[in-house]
Amino acid sequence: MTHPALAAAWDRGEAALGGWVSAALDFSPWMYRRADYDYIGFDCQHSVYSEAQAAAVIQRAAPGGPALIARVSANDAALIGRLCDAGADGIIVPMISTAEEAAAAVAATRYPPRGVRSFGPHRPDLRGQSLTDLADRVSVFAMIETAGGLRNAEQITAVDGLTGIYVGPADLSIGLGLDPMLAFTTDQLVEPVGQIRAACEKNGIILGMHQASAATSIAWISRGVRFATINSDTGLFQAAAGAALAEVRNGTARD
Repeated sequence: MTHPALAAAWDRGEAALGGWVSAALDFSPWMYRRADYDYIGFDCQHSVYSEAQAAAVIQRAAPGGPALIARVSANDAALIGRLCDAGADGIIVPMISTAEEAAAAVAATRYPPRGVRSFGPHRPDLRGQSLTDLADRVSVFAMIETAGGLRNAEQITAVDGLTGIYVGPADLSIGLGLDPMLAFTTDQLVEPVGQIRAACEKNGIILGMHQASAATSIAWISRGVRFATINSDTGLFQAAAGAALAEVRNGTARD
């Protein structure tokens, strides 16, 4: 029961393209929706927003539109369950280094005996659905962003119920002793991400990755990324604001 926007992109052999909400929780999601992104990522790890705040926005979302994906701040069943109950279409779980940690993330989205999720869906369109449908509608992405995660990539990607891997370039760079500031602008992660891609393909799951621009997204899509976050709202605003200012100061603006 993968969200239709994600399934359609993958069925076409293309990448699902997303925008990231880290600053403007009550504004950015609807701009991404109007721009026809495939998914919207809500960041509860590296932003001021809590899972409860993201859940409130997800719960108010109108039917249809892009998939609503939340990155939780920790691999915590209560936090994950709250977002699932609010109607999140997917969960991204950070700092996964072992298959056991990935299995715990999946279990947090499933009800017993398949998992540990407590029952309590509260978005109106979720009521009346079966336990299986409620659980299987949630895609789960484990973040490989540590040296241990890279070493255990084959075991992690083999975990039942995992939709895909979501690579965190900056943290993976740190874990490998590389400069995180170069994670988006150099080829320093081509080989390690290639290892992760091979593991994903072996186990039939999706390779995802966080990016900082359209250009780097295109480059990594050409290397097999199929769940690509183009940029964050802060990054897009900074780039657009700087470009507009430069155009006016230089007298180069065009209609």
